[in-house]
Parts: sequence; C-alpha cells; structure tokens
Amino acid sequence: MKRERIRFDRLVVLALIAGLELARARGLLAKTSPLDVLRLNDRSAIAAAAAPLTRSQEQATHDWRICHEVAYAIKGMARRVPWRSDCLVQAMAAQHWLMRRGIASEIVIGTATGRQSEFEAHAWLAREGEVLLGGDISRFETLLRSR
Repeated sequence: MKRERIRFDRLVVLALIAGLELARARGLLAKTSPLDVLRLNDRSAIAAAAAPLTRSQEQATHDWRICHEVAYAIKGMARRVPWRSDCLVQAMAAQHWLMRRGIASEIVIGTATGRQSEFEAHAWLAREGEVLLGGDISRFETLLRSR
C-alpha cells in the first residue's frame, strides 16, 4: 500500500493522541501480567467483532491507513516522551488506540533465538500477520500470543 503524506494539522492530533495513549499504557504496565496481555488481545478481537461484518475494499484500505498512522505516531512519540516507552508500552498503546477504532490487533511477545548468555524479550503488535510495531522480529521466537 502506498503511504500518503500526513498533513501537519493531522500530525499534531496524532502526536497528542499518541502521547496520551503512551502515558496510559505506561501507567498500566506496572499492573500487567502475561495473562493480562492475552486478555488485551481478546478485548481487541471482541471490539473488532462488534464492527460491521462486511467491510468494503475501501473500508479495509482505510483501516490499514489508520494502522500505519497509529504505528507512525506511537513510534515517533515514544522517542519524545519523558518516560520509558519500550516495545510493550508501545504495543499496548497502539492496540488500545486501534481497538477504540474497531480494528483488531494482537500483542505478541517473543524471545531472541540463538542466545546462550542473556535472555532477551521483545513485544510487537501485529494485524492479520503483518507487524505494525516492533521492527524486525526475525530473530525472535514467539513465546506468548493469544491465537
């Protein structure tokens, strides 16, 4: 899908929402367990199921555009907020934002493969098999997912 340039006024709105979603997710992180991540995925799927069953090609394209805007805004604001916004915080923030729009996504948690000395975990957000947030996940093996 070709990416369109985002107007400046739209960028400002996206940045504000992203900042609020990141703050919310950071606050929830202290109370979040692996089981809670699965519950978040289930809530996202339920919210998307409540959306109309038949989606036109135009609506599907619009949903993907929203997904890419949300990912862009979350990644950009995560570097600018004064608190730590690592991968799980970003995934939680973006998933909540998309869920409010009726778009399902899934938080996936994985571990680095081929490492003997250090444990390394990573979280990413996916939709229909496409990674929205989390970068290159090729060296990670899925540890936790709902589906």
